[in-house]
Amino acid sequence: MERMDRVEAYHAVWEAKKAFVNTVRMQTLDRFYNRKIENEQKEMASTWAPHRRARGEYHKYHETMASNLDTMPMKELKKVLTPTVLHGDREAIRAITKRIQTEETWKVAWKEMELARRAETQADMEHRMTYNAMLMELAGQAPRANHPRKPRKCSNRVSDLARPAKPKTPDDITKRSDYAGLVHVDHRHAMEARFPGAGHAFTATFTAAATERSKPAFPPPEPPATPAFPEESQFSDSRSLVRKGSAPVNQQRLQTVKHREDADTLAEHSQRQFLATTAPPAPDQGKMLLKETNAVDTAQMSLELPPRSDHTSGSLHSKDSGQKLDVAPPARPMTYPVSVPNVEDSMEVPDWRPKRCHGALATATPKEQALQSARMERWPPVGSQTVDVTILSASGLPKADRTGHSDPYVVVQVPGKSRSKAKTTVVAATENPEFNQTLVVRGWRRGEALMISVIDADVMGADDQLASVQVPSAAMFPNGFEGRLEMRNTWVLDKGMSEEYKEYNLACRPTIDVKISLRDDVYTGSGPALSYLEAEQAVSMPDAQPTTGAICAHLDNFEAQLKPVPRLGNFWMTPR
Repeated sequence: MERMDRVEAYHAVWEAKKAFVNTVRMQTLDRFYNRKIENEQKEMASTWAPHRRARGEYHKYHETMASNLDTMPMKELKKVLTPTVLHGDREAIRAITKRIQTEETWKVAWKEMELARRAETQADMEHRMTYNAMLMELAGQAPRANHPRKPRKCSNRVSDLARPAKPKTPDDITKRSDYAGLVHVDHRHAMEARFPGAGHAFTATFTAAATERSKPAFPPPEPPATPAFPEESQFSDSRSLVRKGSAPVNQQRLQTVKHREDADTLAEHSQRQFLATTAPPAPDQGKMLLKETNAVDTAQMSLELPPRSDHTSGSLHSKDSGQKLDVAPPARPMTYPVSVPNVEDSMEVPDWRPKRCHGALATATPKEQALQSARMERWPPVGSQTVDVTILSASGLPKADRTGHSDPYVVVQVPGKSRSKAKTTVVAATENPEFNQTLVVRGWRRGEALMISVIDADVMGADDQLASVQVPSAAMFPNGFEGRLEMRNTWVLDKGMSEEYKEYNLACRPTIDVKISLRDDVYTGSGPALSYLEAEQAVSMPDAQPTTGAICAHLDNFEAQLKPVPRLGNFWMTPR
């Protein structure tokens, strides 16, 4: 019996160790994958709420009751922010707003009176000048010369600076020093802590109404009314929609985990962020989410022990309190969760992602991004021409297949432009193929070469390149090219091929017979294609208005004519 008891105790300890390891691993994975989402949101968000500190932590000057009002708990705030105090605070805001509105109304009336007096004075002066001119004319005197006002010789910027500045309308009238010290103005965090989920919205609505009532008007508007408190149900739906990170763990392993931080539970105990750059007030300690203690203990890691992370301290007095007293109690954390709206919901461009983003957070791979940029590029490019390449035949190709033959086909393209690629059909089982096919290559500009490659087609696996050659622009512009080209042997040694074939392939010197002709069409973009001579004249002729395609073709021709010259030191010299 003692041996069986020891075996059972050993198995219990072993299961507790497994539960402890799985729990720690699962909590680490949850933390990592949730942090991944948080980092992505922080990268896309324009602002983020830092840790909020009390004013008394900065200087002892702020160690007053008014400064510490935002850090008081709910129990103390109920004693200070009574309905009578809040009503008196709102009445003070109404009185100050009424005084400011009266002052602004008198300012506007005084300005209108000044403008009317100035217009009346100018009209009186003009009337006197007209009367004096009439008397001088009746008396036979020469009329006084009326010199017109000289035009101002100043720039537009100086004229703008000389004009009187327009009065600025404040976004929030309560930011003025007249409202300093009021609860609804300087202690909005205390209002949010006093009325969780509704205090800040109530204060913002009331101050917005006060700002609207402070504008000049006659008769004066009614004072701002006390708004109704928003219902808590407006925020309950947003907390239920929580973005979670999915950890790569199977369901069987999850059953051995003692406890984990659930995103829904964190959302229920979180504080809603109401300012973009300020953290919300801390919740009441009795409502904070407790944290279970991880220990390699059979009672602590028992799956039969109910979770206590969302219980208060009064849960220890339940019917299972005897069993709970045998294990370590849950601890109160030093931080509290904050729920923030999803960044994509308020973005003007929902699919936007930061340019410098971590690879795990990027929405597209570098290859996909290159393909997207290639699709958005205009094709064919402005200033390009069409090239007709006739592939006649090839000879001396290596034997790429183990059977002793090759299945070649030819690919022609402009280097660096994958959309210009054109290829022939496959000729089976030959090293001296006859093609006699004409390929159309678009997107070529003067100064660019043409890449001609001979490739062996394989049924299984990737195709093998046999030979390649680059035709420079100077060899085919402007009269084209016709003849035989020597190609570079690019065959790659195959380990499974016989020695006879290896020696033959390494000794091959492949050639290809081609005919290259250039079409006289320069792509101009929106307009019709021009000939090469017309594109040159569109830039060089007097009073010409060249198009974008003509300018591009002219620049390409200029760069193509540049030739490297050898030099010695700092002096240019011609080769011998």
